[in-house]
Amino acid sequence: MNMSEVLDQFVAESREGLELIGQRLLDVERDPTDTELINDLFRQVHTLKGNSGLFEFEPLERLAHAGEDVLERMRSGLLTITPAIADALLAAMDYAGELLDHIGAHGRLPDVVDGRVQQLADALRAEAGAAAPAAARPAAVATAAATPAAAEAHAPVPDWALALPAELARPGRVALRYEPEPECFFKGDDPLHTVRQTPGLLHLEVHPLAPWPPAAEFDCYRCNLVLLLVSEAPRAYLEEHYRYVPEQVAWHEFQATPAATSAPMPVAGPVPQDEEAKDEAQALMLRRLGQLWNDQRALLQRSGVAAGTVAAVRQTFMNLLQALPGQQAAQQQLAALPAQADALQAWAQQHQPAGTVFRAAEPALTAAGLPLAAVPGRRAGAPTAAEEAGAGTPRLLKVSQDKIDRLMDLIGEMVVAKNALPYLATRAETVFQQRELAREIKTQYSVINRIAEDMQHAIMQVRLLPVGTIFQRFVRLVRDISKRLGKEVELVIEGGDTEADKNVIECLADPLIHIVRNSLDHGLEKPEARVAAGKPACGLLRVSARQDGDRVLIEITDDGAGIDTDKVRAKAAERGLIPADRADALSEQDAVQLVFLPGFSTAQQISDLSGRGVGMDVVRSAVEAIHGSVSLSSVRGQGTTVRLALPLSMAVTNVMMIESAGRRFGVPMNLIVETVRVHADDIHRFKDAQTVVLRGRIVPLRNLNDMLALDEAPRLNADQEHAVLVLRIGSDTIGLLVDEFHGTSDIILKPLEGVLAGITGFAGTALMGDGSVLMILNPKELL
Repeated sequence: MNMSEVLDQFVAESREGLELIGQRLLDVERDPTDTELINDLFRQVHTLKGNSGLFEFEPLERLAHAGEDVLERMRSGLLTITPAIADALLAAMDYAGELLDHIGAHGRLPDVVDGRVQQLADALRAEAGAAAPAAARPAAVATAAATPAAAEAHAPVPDWALALPAELARPGRVALRYEPEPECFFKGDDPLHTVRQTPGLLHLEVHPLAPWPPAAEFDCYRCNLVLLLVSEAPRAYLEEHYRYVPEQVAWHEFQATPAATSAPMPVAGPVPQDEEAKDEAQALMLRRLGQLWNDQRALLQRSGVAAGTVAAVRQTFMNLLQALPGQQAAQQQLAALPAQADALQAWAQQHQPAGTVFRAAEPALTAAGLPLAAVPGRRAGAPTAAEEAGAGTPRLLKVSQDKIDRLMDLIGEMVVAKNALPYLATRAETVFQQRELAREIKTQYSVINRIAEDMQHAIMQVRLLPVGTIFQRFVRLVRDISKRLGKEVELVIEGGDTEADKNVIECLADPLIHIVRNSLDHGLEKPEARVAAGKPACGLLRVSARQDGDRVLIEITDDGAGIDTDKVRAKAAERGLIPADRADALSEQDAVQLVFLPGFSTAQQISDLSGRGVGMDVVRSAVEAIHGSVSLSSVRGQGTTVRLALPLSMAVTNVMMIESAGRRFGVPMNLIVETVRVHADDIHRFKDAQTVVLRGRIVPLRNLNDMLALDEAPRLNADQEHAVLVLRIGSDTIGLLVDEFHGTSDIILKPLEGVLAGITGFAGTALMGDGSVLMILNPKELL
């Protein structure tokens, strides 16, 4: 995986994280007492911060850090979420989303972001009443991570540090007590790995936090450890290493005796007075230099190391060489190296300064307090607890959509190719008189057809997504818009786990958002109006989904004022969309359907919510473009319901093949009500109009040849009957006069391109099994 792929993965995962952060934040706002929700929200923001830091997107990291500070106060019970804090957090995460979009498009952050990031971070801390992150932390944490070292100069030695071997308590060293969270394994943390990677680690003890329970009650997924360690690395290095778990760490710096304090370190300049102290100081300096040297090499060994990291490591090597005498030649070689991680790594391995101590990445440390092998639940060579914790969870593999689409295209081509076998069998039997061969071809066709259908079903399952991925957006949408409009709205989401094809889900987003905005803006009333009408002050908006056969049905229902049909009739007539007398003659249900006319709007003023007349007609067009349908019903004073019926998939289209004027066409099956044969004498004619009575209902007839400008009359069969294809277009039923029916077929619909793209009346083309091209009709455009 190259750097670009790693960056794409970072962007994709961070976007998913932001969506989850938004959902959790709204959940916390509804239930501020749920500590598990707050913890989960904190973990998501914490992950975003960590990943941003890994890719050196510092502004993004600082923004997430500010949010983490606020959430940390909530976790500690020092702060309760308010609408203002929620707004500030949502604004910060929105901007984080904008930064991710820019990273996804350009591979880097925008040039100027610091001002905006600082503004959002200040707003967060101002709302939370925290002037600085450290001030917000509990006293124990503040002592551990944020209190200046100078303030601890004369701090008493904590009890846990007194238990460490006395010979380790030397000036300049740092004692650390790490108490991992009991659920740390579920966050992906590995405490033992963390402490083993501690810079300058000299000593490690592992103790149980509480007495070990009996074996039958032992929970291997719960961390019951406390780790004591001593490091000779500077405090700043250790704080950086434990920056993601500061609340779980306590510190103590061993202070120098007055005599030792007066003896400066060799790096600082003056030389110790006695030779023993001088040698010790020199050895300490070399050990630290070697440690720094190996830390830089470890950075270079990371996969996909960024160019900025390589440059920083290179500069660190140069600084280390400058601190040692006689390294001029090495400095020149380093300066001449190309800016590549591999070259720098090879050079660093060959030019390890003499006298420095090499420490392996995984030192074989001995736990003084409790041997690691003796820790209950762990055996030699066994996986870590974190690995064991993940063993029972489903294994997921992320694959780019392009690869899935390519696989779907290939399977679609195979579906078309296997349709050639029946033609081949027919030719073998009728042209070459090979009946036995035709039978064998048909047998093989049935086998290939079954495999193709299984493959198609399998890949369709991969592409299915729950509609809840769209529904979750409504939570934030309803919150923000209802707040702006001064309305109280309760959103109820049902059937979010109903699945549909990814392309259908993506095409569904905009129409659904438009419908929800309409309900909030036009449907639901303000609290005082609802109370005056005898309703609860809080309106109800229900979004539900369910599967019905091969369709997904979605309903958006509100208990608002309903559609004022008098107002709708007047507006439609005023805008010239329908004659006034015809509008007045419409029934209540038909008048409601006027909102689907292009350009219709009842809004008095144009706003960012409504008023431009590009509303429900766009919704209907978008839904019909994915072979779906939309219907609307409303009762004045009681509310409105919008129903969408959508296909499970758009990848394969089932069509009926018809013939007219010697040419074959395809008609989508979802539009066909039935096929009938009508005797010529049963067709009624009035001027140019033709009708037929089917099951007691008058059905208007249209001649397909006339609509396609084919200069031939509809053909009759031997019984003087016409072939009539009955279609449902919206709420209308129309009969289409054709010459012949030719069964159904699954096709891969390809849109018209080039000069053909402007032709109306056709949805696209499909390649058939015999190599011919089938034109697919768009009856709505034709009619």
